[in-house]
Amino acid sequence: MSNAEVILEENQQLKLENNLLKEQIAWFKQQLFGSGKSERLDAAQMRLQLDELERQLESSASQSIAFERRAPKAGKHETPAERFKDLPVEETVVIEPEEVQAEPEAFEQIGQEETFEVDIHPPKLFKRRIVRPKYRRKADRSQPPVVAPAPARVIDGGYASAGLLAWIVLSKYVQHLPLYRQEKASAMWGAQLSRKTMADWVEPSLSGSNRFIITCEATC
Repeated sequence: MSNAEVILEENQQLKLENNLLKEQIAWFKQQLFGSGKSERLDAAQMRLQLDELERQLESSASQSIAFERRAPKAGKHETPAERFKDLPVEETVVIEPEEVQAEPEAFEQIGQEETFEVDIHPPKLFKRRIVRPKYRRKADRSQPPVVAPAPARVIDGGYASAGLLAWIVLSKYVQHLPLYRQEKASAMWGAQLSRKTMADWVEPSLSGSNRFIITCEATC
């Protein structure tokens, strides 16, 4: 059971106790002040019991208010630790105290404090080298060299990968980022991509090419 569930359960129990105390107080008041029944009971003793019940009710009510403040509100968002628990950790920054840096041999580690921050990798262009080694037969060097065929391109004769095309198309049609803005932003990705070139890529990308659709679905 989570801590929040424990708090809610304890608060519910306090509410039940409060209701019981209120019923008991009402009964004692009826005996003291209603219809002459107090003649058959010790009024002084009842007054003491009533005072004690009211004191318990006040204490219980204070605890209930405290639990209400601690209990999670309906619709409250999850904590950052819960929301980002599945994010991979790509970098760990260790910050040593200045005292330890000055005299590392004088200290021994007994634990550590951990927090986190969420960062992002901005779009970054990179090249994928495609190497096709060329061979010739040792026994008959007169035969033509052997080399693997070049892989098919998403855009014939182009240099854009399926991933880059998917990024541009999705940015334009899903994120509503026009090509002229992508052209300006591309300078920060590592190299300038011209608006005209991207337009030349986008048009055939949306023409129903099965190659691009299949690759884009896998990339997206």
